[in-house]
Amino acid sequence: MTRVIALATILLLAGVQMALAGPWLREKGKGFAAGSFNVTREKDTAGSAYLEYGLRDNLTIGADIFYGIDRTLQQSGSGIVFLRFPLSAPDATHKWAWHAGLGARSQNTVIAPAVEAGLSWGRGIKIGERYGWAVVDSSINIPGSTLETRIKLDGTIGLGFNDHWKGMVQVFMTHQNADIFTKFAPSVLILPGKGKYTLQIGMEVPVNGGGDTEFKLGIWRDF
Repeated sequence: MTRVIALATILLLAGVQMALAGPWLREKGKGFAAGSFNVTREKDTAGSAYLEYGLRDNLTIGADIFYGIDRTLQQSGSGIVFLRFPLSAPDATHKWAWHAGLGARSQNTVIAPAVEAGLSWGRGIKIGERYGWAVVDSSINIPGSTLETRIKLDGTIGLGFNDHWKGMVQVFMTHQNADIFTKFAPSVLILPGKGKYTLQIGMEVPVNGGGDTEFKLGIWRDF
């Protein structure tokens, strides 16, 4: 657990509003949706879907869904519906927010209800003439069965090169089954046309805890 805290990583995503998670809430009536697909050379596959919608300026509802199946047909999945609340003033330099959610986790034929809580920090930054921000997202997910409690600490570093191209580096850390799994995930973000859609092309490289490199394709949309 001490190692999880010690390896806390900042993140930064350039452009307008933070897309995935973070302490920035959605404006009332505004939303965001994202989907991604990961695959390894050994044909392990995983897919995810993420949704946020602003019920009020100070309350965002969302859903985070994941499903994976490896080369031996072992399956895992999770789904959480959450509410996010601000902990800082709208004009604060350092943004804080927390979320709480309910859902389920699965491992092969075992399906268990789960509760989740998390804390996020972020702030805007500037590097040279380029703008972005730094964010740290943390969460703890507790299932109601023999499945293991999962602690996550995620970070992203990104920068906008122009109106249509951005770079992003993420670090995903998971503490589960007394092990720590860490992945390093660089991506390129492409905003074609008027920028309502964002295409993500990247990879996830295991740094600690084993696993294989995953190639990732994703699409984001604001609405």
